[in-house]
Amino acid sequence: MKAKSSLTLLASLVLITFIFTQCQKGDVGPAGPAGPAGPAGSAGSPGATGPKGDTGTANVIYSPWLDVTYTADTVHIGSVIDTLWWIGHITATKLTQTILDRGEMKVYINWGTQANPDISPLPLFDAFFFGIIINPEFLLQRIDLYANFNASTFTDAGQKSFQYRYILIPGSVAGRLSKPAVDLNNYKEVKAYFGLPD
Repeated sequence: MKAKSSLTLLASLVLITFIFTQCQKGDVGPAGPAGPAGPAGSAGSPGATGPKGDTGTANVIYSPWLDVTYTADTVHIGSVIDTLWWIGHITATKLTQTILDRGEMKVYINWGTQANPDISPLPLFDAFFFGIIINPEFLLQRIDLYANFNASTFTDAGQKSFQYRYILIPGSVAGRLSKPAVDLNNYKEVKAYFGLPD
C-alpha cells in the first residue's frame, strides 16, 4: 500500500511539472476602457485641474496715444506771478479702485512723433541734463501729471509730439509679472509682450 501511494505522489509531481513546463506566455491583450475620474482632492491634496484662464493680454487696459494740455499752477507773490508746477489731466474711466489697490499702472510719453517715436516711461526725474520732471499721480478714473515745464502735446509740421499713453494691469495679471516676464519701464518690451498697437 505504501508503494502505491508513493507511486501516486510521484506521478502527480511529474504531471504538475509537465503542465508548468509546457505552458507558454501568450500575447498581450488589448487595453481595457479608461476608468472614471477620481474624486476632487480634499484639504492637503490637489483637486481637479480648473479651466484655463484668460491670457494677460486680454485683461490689460491701454489707451491710444493721447493729447494732454497742461495748465500752470501759479501763486501771487505781491505783483509777481510764480509758476509752481504745470498740471495735466488724463481721463481714465477704467482706472478702478481695485486696480489702484492691487494692479499695476504705467504712463509713457512719446517725445517724438508717431512716425519717429522716442518713448520714455514716467515718472521722469532728470536732474543731470535738462532738469526735467514729469510725475504721474493715479486717482480714481483719472491720472494727473505734474511737470516743472509745459509738457503739453503740440503739433509741428503736421506731426504731434509729447503724446501720452497709459497702461492698466489688473491685480490678477500683475501677479504673473512678479517674475521678470516684462520690464514695464521698457516700452518696446511692454508693447511686444501685450501686443499693443502703434
